[in-house]
Amino acid sequence: MLWKYLFSLVIFSVKVYSIQDYLPIVDYAEVNEFKKNGIDISQNHKINDAFCDQDLSLFQQGLESNEQWAVRLVDTWAKVQAGYLSGNSMNVGDFDSCIRFEHQTISSRIFKGQHCLISLSALPNSTLVSDSHDLSLKHLANFFRSSNIVSTNGFCMPASCSATKVIEFLNQQILNKNDLVALGGKCRDVNDIPLEPLDYFAIVLFSMFALLMTGSTIYEIIIVKSKHPEPNKLLASFSVYSNGYKLFEMTKIKSPSSINCLHGLRAMSIFWIILGHRINNQYLWGNPNETKDFLFGTSIASGIINAYTLAVDTFFVMGAILMTWSTLRDCEKKQLNIPRMIWRRYIRYTPIYAALILFVISFTKILLQGPFYIDALSERCVRNWWLVLLHVQNYLSYRDMCLGHGWYLSADFQLFIISPFIILLIYKYGKKLLMIPAVLFLGTIIYVISVSIVLDIEVPSPLASENYLDYIYYATHTRSGPWFLGIILGYFLYTIQGKKIGINSFINGFMWIFSISVLISVVFLQLGFFGAADTIHSGYHVSFLALHRNLWAVALCWIIFACQSLKTGGIIRWFLSHPQWQPVSRMGLSMYLLGTVYQLYMILNQRAPMYLNFWHVIPIILSDVVMIIILSTITYLAFEAPPLIIEDYLYKKVKNVKK
Repeated sequence: MLWKYLFSLVIFSVKVYSIQDYLPIVDYAEVNEFKKNGIDISQNHKINDAFCDQDLSLFQQGLESNEQWAVRLVDTWAKVQAGYLSGNSMNVGDFDSCIRFEHQTISSRIFKGQHCLISLSALPNSTLVSDSHDLSLKHLANFFRSSNIVSTNGFCMPASCSATKVIEFLNQQILNKNDLVALGGKCRDVNDIPLEPLDYFAIVLFSMFALLMTGSTIYEIIIVKSKHPEPNKLLASFSVYSNGYKLFEMTKIKSPSSINCLHGLRAMSIFWIILGHRINNQYLWGNPNETKDFLFGTSIASGIINAYTLAVDTFFVMGAILMTWSTLRDCEKKQLNIPRMIWRRYIRYTPIYAALILFVISFTKILLQGPFYIDALSERCVRNWWLVLLHVQNYLSYRDMCLGHGWYLSADFQLFIISPFIILLIYKYGKKLLMIPAVLFLGTIIYVISVSIVLDIEVPSPLASENYLDYIYYATHTRSGPWFLGIILGYFLYTIQGKKIGINSFINGFMWIFSISVLISVVFLQLGFFGAADTIHSGYHVSFLALHRNLWAVALCWIIFACQSLKTGGIIRWFLSHPQWQPVSRMGLSMYLLGTVYQLYMILNQRAPMYLNFWHVIPIILSDVVMIIILSTITYLAFEAPPLIIEDYLYKKVKNVKK
């Protein structure tokens, strides 16, 4: 029959998952549970079981009669394509034709299509016998079973049906009879998505912020043009005019109290994270075998891509240096106010984070109009938004995080809370108490060694194991080594500022070569573990896990020290200290938070898998950087700069009243 023949073509188009590709294989113990219940994560609010049964019956009859409308619907399904055995198997079908599909039924009701992504595999035990030359569904079942394959395919099904009903139909009418089973799936009708009360609240709130920015800007421009005294800071707090000027101001600062090289380091780190997030997220929605060598291989590009998480350790070092510097400065001026320091850190991080969470919860279902829609992007935020605002999600919801990359803000904020007290002790009792951050630094290394040995954690592939993520990657106490190094360096940078520090040119040159060599080694040593983890002694795994981020931080500390205090480094110091990095550095928080969300939206709106190689990646990354800078400028001006201005204004007002 025509429809079964077409389905046999569809069944070939599979998404292959295997151990070799660092992806999970099927758990046959769960097959019967999936078979019984399916996975219904449908977004279609028009679901009606009675209409669904009618539509499925009509569809089946239409196929058996070779009616044009039914064949046209099946034509939107995923088909076999060249190279599927080598991984070119992600095929969602003709998504746009599916969601536009309409057919007028005899009962005057319109049969509408919705796009479904269904996961398929073979039943654990076969009772069917197939000819070795037979290319039927039951032959495919044997192939799936022997290869540990789970397939994901695009189907256009009636919009009146839930994913559960679709799975039941496929299992009963086609799959189970041929030794196959639908494990689960999702269906989505992107037409007429209803808005909920929270969505209207989000629209009103973001509109209010737009009005505040417009009104505040107009007010400030009028005041400036009329040559009145300075505008009221509270009324001008949302002004695009002054905040934008401060954001994009690029000045060459020669003051010893300004650590200029940090601007370049922060900008380079942000760009590195944008690169890493794009390619690693793109891999999940592309051709795994095509990108395996590009992403998991031993090339220079692979090393740079997979080491991008080291940029976060750079953030830890820089954050600790700046926090130590400002704390020591306030101590000298007798102005240290630890509660206010922590509060300002909170209102710097939280408003922009809260706005992004609200945006994701309310607008993801509207902005994601492609076949790769994932509910978890917004549903996790619905469940755990309060943990984000308390900055504790890296401990309390590490397997169910809202915007997973935000774990860094939680860790940074937790370290920021405890560090002023450590620095205050160092200020009061002298540099001998630098042993506190030094001991804590060594403690993180010892802890990682212990955990790695006890839990047998290995150097992760790009898609890391849960033990690595849970016990090492997300935990503040395992990632704090670079932060404590930053405290030590920040203390020395502050105490020797303005002083001329002499160093032997040979030692200086050696330290530069050594530091750069360490940075390069840390980036590329991980490649030796890819695909050969089982053949490498566990001692190497433990050593790498415990030391590589801390060695990165040590080398980075020398570069910062040399650029700031020794004034050495030549072209490296010139490059990192160039004023053009300052705007990107200032909006670094916005770029970090917003960048990954933007990239996910772009990836999940794809209509087909993307081929990845060096020449395809370069223009994608460049366009990402440009768009993220534009969007981050808006979010910085709306949610990052104004809260700090308002807090400073109100604090000074209250302080003056008390006087």
